[in-house]
Amino acid sequence: MTSPAILPQLQRALGLHQSGRNSEAWFILAPLRSAIDHDGQALRLYALVAQSGSRLDDAIGALRQIAAIEGEPPDILGVLGEMLGNVGRHEEAMAVWERLIAREPRLADAHVNRVIAADNARLQDRAVDAADDGLRRFPEHPRLLAVKAMALKNGGRISEAVSAFDRAVAADPGRALTRHNQGVTLRAACRFDEACEAFAAAERLGLKGAQFHANWGAAALEAGRVDEAASLYRKALGEDPAHQEARQALTRLQIEYFGADDPFAHYEASAAAKGFAGDAFLDWIGALMRHNRPDQAAEIASRALLHHPNDPNFRVMEAYLKGMSGDPVPWLDKLEEESRRRPGDTYLLDSIQVLSIRAGRWDRAESLLQGQLARDPDNQIVWSKLSIVWRMLDDPREHWLCNYDELVMVADVRSPDNLLDAERYAMAMAKEFDPLHVASHAPGDQTLRGGTQSSGELFAYPQPAIQDFSNAVLAAAQDRIASLPDDPTHPFLRRKSTRLTFSGSWSVRLQAGGHHVSHVHPEGWMSSAYYARLPQITEAERQRHEGWIQFGVPPENYGIELPPRRIVEPKPGRLVLFPSYMWHGTIPFQSGDRLTAAFDYRPV
Repeated sequence: MTSPAILPQLQRALGLHQSGRNSEAWFILAPLRSAIDHDGQALRLYALVAQSGSRLDDAIGALRQIAAIEGEPPDILGVLGEMLGNVGRHEEAMAVWERLIAREPRLADAHVNRVIAADNARLQDRAVDAADDGLRRFPEHPRLLAVKAMALKNGGRISEAVSAFDRAVAADPGRALTRHNQGVTLRAACRFDEACEAFAAAERLGLKGAQFHANWGAAALEAGRVDEAASLYRKALGEDPAHQEARQALTRLQIEYFGADDPFAHYEASAAAKGFAGDAFLDWIGALMRHNRPDQAAEIASRALLHHPNDPNFRVMEAYLKGMSGDPVPWLDKLEEESRRRPGDTYLLDSIQVLSIRAGRWDRAESLLQGQLARDPDNQIVWSKLSIVWRMLDDPREHWLCNYDELVMVADVRSPDNLLDAERYAMAMAKEFDPLHVASHAPGDQTLRGGTQSSGELFAYPQPAIQDFSNAVLAAAQDRIASLPDDPTHPFLRRKSTRLTFSGSWSVRLQAGGHHVSHVHPEGWMSSAYYARLPQITEAERQRHEGWIQFGVPPENYGIELPPRRIVEPKPGRLVLFPSYMWHGTIPFQSGDRLTAAFDYRPV
């Protein structure tokens, strides 16, 4: 038991806490921790004051000690499990809920929370098993059905999740969150109109908020309900003017579907609403950069400096952006001077690194890139820049890194049942891809010029033909890379695996005059281009390599004109594979249209 000598201090701390003077209460309690180690009531006060002051590790430690000395009372286990979940220690929370269930198996909420903890820990199979265990004791329990459905969705078992949500809604039709999560799952199943119906039901039940309306907007857009999607994104921004997903989606929607003159106006409105705070300017500049508008971004950076003249990040940003859209040398010199005052600032050094490439200061760029690579050895952007620098330095490591003859790989993809050759299978897949193109204009934040891109993940569409296609191109890639050599020092070859998965997938339809600017794929390990339909071209156009994919050409904004290291002729049914850090683009073609699919792979 606690010594009577410290009881007055405990009473004083309790009074301070009850009167809202929590920091003073903590000042008294913190030194007493070891003295109250065997007093459950004193530890409860300690945990309460610690939690109120957001000292959650201290509170968790006290709760664990109470559980140890009092034989794990259910109320303490419940608070402990909830607190562990709140701080992201989900596996520990799951273990606590399991101990509580072992003591009190009739607590339905404990079963629900165990499922949630397992799902949050990304242990979806265990979450589903835990839900089934709870449902055996509480058949058709609405929340257990709902959390099981969400665990199935998060585990990629989409069709099972859709059925599970049907059961959950039937068990409790008036629960708004269940209807919202049903909408999210129906969207993942590409049942977009049904998803919108579920979101509408959730709103009728009282659900609101920026994220809710952004989720609904995404489903509406994918259902082809463009005006409704725009309205929902605006509603989301009305609830939270700084909501990133809604702002980005509204900009892209206005560009792709409406061809708006100023698709960034809501960024300016948000900045004004926030008193032109620094983070509002950062979001605005970032949006312009994502959509390849460096001149406009530079203007906004200059405006930001007028509002925040002492912010060094805006000084760097202005110099970087003006150096990228004009003569880089004077702006690079400004950044070098800034770096002498702020050595070790990685954002500043990364800006110097890019402008050094643009200014032709190859040794400086190479040194900075090597430093960045030491911090992030799998960074595809860094390797892509090194390929340029090494080429300009005539460094043989460019050929080691890119090895265009060996690492640009070609495969012809037959139908999975082997009944269709590559060309006829491509014709069949073109019929699957065409309906996915509903936009009117190219997205501003992608690399295509003169065409459209499908919305969302291509391989999320449940159509059997698309799922079979994903398996076909996965198998073709795995077969093709199996023959590549091993090299533990090479950024591509050292990650080679016999098993692959996808980190992104989409379809692109280019119109006459269309092309892809030179780019790389920062989120991939290996990237690809699959040709489903190609325009008829003349022999003269073929001799000019119109529509061919080219490798090794730096992007235009680097200001370096170099010929391609390799070009590959597209053919219907052809799959071209290459490291994601390899610069690639399309030579413009003048007539017809072409339909492709692209995907990034990563090793498992």
